[in-house]
Amino acid sequence: MPLNLMVTKVTQNDWIAIAGVRGVWFPVGVVATTAANTAETFTYGTLAINNAGTAYSATDTSIVVGTVKATRKVPYYVLTGGGEIMEVTADSAPTTTAATLTVRRGVLGTTASATGLANTNVCHILNQLILTSSAVGTLLIRASPMVGEPTPSDTFSTLSG
Repeated sequence: MPLNLMVTKVTQNDWIAIAGVRGVWFPVGVVATTAANTAETFTYGTLAINNAGTAYSATDTSIVVGTVKATRKVPYYVLTGGGEIMEVTADSAPTTTAATLTVRRGVLGTTASATGLANTNVCHILNQLILTSSAVGTLLIRASPMVGEPTPSDTFSTLSG
């Protein structure tokens, strides 16, 4: 069942963390302004791997990250550059830019891999949307929860980055 969300977008690159789901596919949105309706563009939130000391293996379940753009809502999915999806079950500091994540590896049919987990590699937070168009106003979003997600309530958090 698709999610239908309504938020107020104040500035370009505002972002939302969608509580109640670990990730979404195919977000589509329209910003309704007094002048016109404008299609919204999205990217997922990002985080960078921080493991300058020791490389991660495909079996590591504690991952240190830094350079995180925004507050995270646990649990959530992270997509690595190697194509693995990890489920974050704990985040040591979800409101800061650096944290240690406790993860379940290779979820949603993906394979656990060290590829994409090198120092400074960027991963995508799949329940966090960055709103990239310059239009501001009331934003209507429709997105599909990822496979295997429970039907969420329409609760969400609006955060500004």
